[in-house]
Amino acid sequence: MTKHEFIFMELPMNQVERDPNQPRKDFGAEGEKNKLKASIKSYGIEEPIKVSEISEKRYIIMDGHRRYICAQSLGMKSVPCRIYPKMGEGEFETRRYEMQNNRRAWNALERSEALERIKNSLGLTTNHEVADYLHMSRSAVQLAFQMRKQRIEYLSLMERHNLPIGLRFAIVILIGKLRRIKKIEVDEIVLTIFKKIENKVITKAPDIQKLGMMFVQATLNENEIHSFLVNDKMTISELEQRTRQTGFALLVGDLIDKITEKRKSGITFTKVEKSSLAHLDLLLKKAI
Repeated sequence: MTKHEFIFMELPMNQVERDPNQPRKDFGAEGEKNKLKASIKSYGIEEPIKVSEISEKRYIIMDGHRRYICAQSLGMKSVPCRIYPKMGEGEFETRRYEMQNNRRAWNALERSEALERIKNSLGLTTNHEVADYLHMSRSAVQLAFQMRKQRIEYLSLMERHNLPIGLRFAIVILIGKLRRIKKIEVDEIVLTIFKKIENKVITKAPDIQKLGMMFVQATLNENEIHSFLVNDKMTISELEQRTRQTGFALLVGDLIDKITEKRKSGITFTKVEKSSLAHLDLLLKKAI
């Protein structure tokens, strides 16, 4: 990008415009805005608002919408600005992203929207090009674009739990594999997964990946997955052990447990049981 010279100047409020394409729509809770407003009322705007020239005596905000909104509500006639010259749409989008992302990271949906605008305005064709252009990891950019396809509720849950990027990526992939389990709908399953994350029952991305593999064979594992969903404390490891024992292996495991229990208790096998065990012994020798 071109290194632009900038100047500092006090601009009249009517020459400064809010950016209608600003990806960040949430400018903080009312308490946060009131705190900033009180600070500006007492000390003024200590950090200039960054703007770019549109035309003569017209400037658009790149960074500082919250300060500008508070200044408006206080009836200020002018605001201190750091003024950049007019620039192309792609450069404007990129500079704004860097300014705002480096101060307070955008939420997943805001970041996704910003990256989409950068990609389109610069004519980039792949997500990898966006990652290389912004010096971001390719996995982070891929996750951001996939987030655009997710429901707002799911994105809000990820933000609320402040999940690391690896876990978010695993959840996005998992959601595409989910299906109803008995009477438990997909939305309920997602909420259950987040509850298990909140309670530290699920702690890492590999757990989510294993769960996804089990959902691929959900028909075979339905009973086991259902138990996992209704039992708040059941871990992925416990579910994994259960699914490994599905069907024939589970029957053999039960038989071993019963034989072991009888022997430990000193209970004598009946004639019928001994005959069945002898027959089983012959079959096992042939099978093994």
